[in-house]
Amino acid sequence: MKTILVTGATGFVGGRLVPHLLAAGEDVRVFVRDAGRLEKSVRDRVDVVEGGLEDHDAMDRAVSGCAKVLHLAALAQAYVKDPGEYFRINTDSVEAMLTAAARHSVRRVVHVSSVAALPPEKYATGWGISRRPTPYAESKTASENLVRKYVADGHDAVIVRPSRIYGPGPWNDANGTTRLMALYLAGRFRFRLADGDVQANYVHVDDVAAGIALAARNGRRGEAYALGGENATMAEYFDTISDISGIGRRVLKIPAQMVLPFAHFCSLWGWCGGSVSITPAWVNNFLEHRPMDISTSRADLGYEPRSLRVGVSRTLNWLMGIGGGEQNVYRAIHRFQNSGT
Repeated sequence: MKTILVTGATGFVGGRLVPHLLAAGEDVRVFVRDAGRLEKSVRDRVDVVEGGLEDHDAMDRAVSGCAKVLHLAALAQAYVKDPGEYFRINTDSVEAMLTAAARHSVRRVVHVSSVAALPPEKYATGWGISRRPTPYAESKTASENLVRKYVADGHDAVIVRPSRIYGPGPWNDANGTTRLMALYLAGRFRFRLADGDVQANYVHVDDVAAGIALAARNGRRGEAYALGGENATMAEYFDTISDISGIGRRVLKIPAQMVLPFAHFCSLWGWCGGSVSITPAWVNNFLEHRPMDISTSRADLGYEPRSLRVGVSRTLNWLMGIGGGEQNVYRAIHRFQNSGT
């Protein structure tokens, strides 16, 4: 058995990982809900099994005959009406996948989790700020516990935790950092949280894809690896964009206590069927200090991500290409939002 199964192949990271594996000469199978969303150049070169994560029979067929399973599929939306959906997709499906992997004697599973599965280095404080993790984060922590049990039962698995990902790809919630970049360039992002200059870790999507492939090949059984890039504050992130693009925008900082009522309203609006841009839980998340140490990933995997400056430069080139230049970035935003990509 040499086939590598990739779940979530039409997602933000999966869409970059599959071509990366194919370029390395790997035999790839994908488990996707809709094969029509695959790029034609990819669809013609992979074995496709269609099905949803809740379809355990289809998942079993996808796992059968594979040497490795790279499990990326997950629900990463900022808001869902029923928080239980995070656990049904991000936790229950992992249990089903691990059961199938054990049944079919898969040699290695790489489970793609998130830095959100870990507590921050420093929690946010203040009126209305909660230390409780988001339902998304809780579901990711629960999924990691399932993987650890799988390893304890004698199987082989590795966990990887990407940080705040940016780069070319669909403009969904998983790629919100690139969307912020585009909105800033277009002059549509004028306010941000007064976050006290806490740090997050920014990583280019192609580095995450490469890190997953490295974990499948070089990772130590049972280990959890941070797939990050460069630690930076939000202000430093926008300064880097401004410096490289030559476009400067004034962005005003707003105290969290002024944003939280709006976030609560957005959640209520989402319950009524509207589109949600922010929730109270995600306000808390952006106020947490979350730098990342990738030294173990460097030592064990040979993981070497690009700098924030190089990653932002390449992403800006991509944005300007789809937007037709600085003046048309907003058109690109509008087109991507309307197309649902």
